[in-house]
Amino acid sequence: MNPLPGDLFARRLRQERERLGISQAELARRMAALLGTNVDSTAITRIEQQTRAVRLDEAVTAAEALGVPLVVLVSDSYARENEAEIQNQLAELALAKQEWEKLRQKIHRITQTIQQLSAERDAFCSHALDVDPETAGDYELAPEIRAALDASMCDARTQPAGEAAAPDA
Repeated sequence: MNPLPGDLFARRLRQERERLGISQAELARRMAALLGTNVDSTAITRIEQQTRAVRLDEAVTAAEALGVPLVVLVSDSYARENEAEIQNQLAELALAKQEWEKLRQKIHRITQTIQQLSAERDAFCSHALDVDPETAGDYELAPEIRAALDASMCDARTQPAGEAAAPDA
């Protein structure tokens, strides 16, 4: 049978208090400071011994005084669930990094292709200018394509060779 939240709270309160190496009196003093009212150390004793039920404001304040989330004091499975979620997120991060690496490589390949095509086009235009200066203007790129190309190449020149900018965190 699963223990009730009050039973878990009493046990976990004692464990966390002892983990920190503080007495029941010290915990009561910390809680009193946070609550702005008197908290007797015998109240902590009775809560831990389960002879007195804990009030919600006391539970929240005890967690705060111990520096732990309240869920730590009312759940045995919190740590396991938290660890499982961390593992899930790490796996998702690994997949995202793989996808980013594939996209980074694709960006690099596309950038190289654009640079190669631009160089070929420039060579062609230069040749056309040498052959027939009157028709060389027919081979100019449209202004919007030239602007996009210039912007892309400017971005490519500011990146180290073979690298694409990392996605924002």
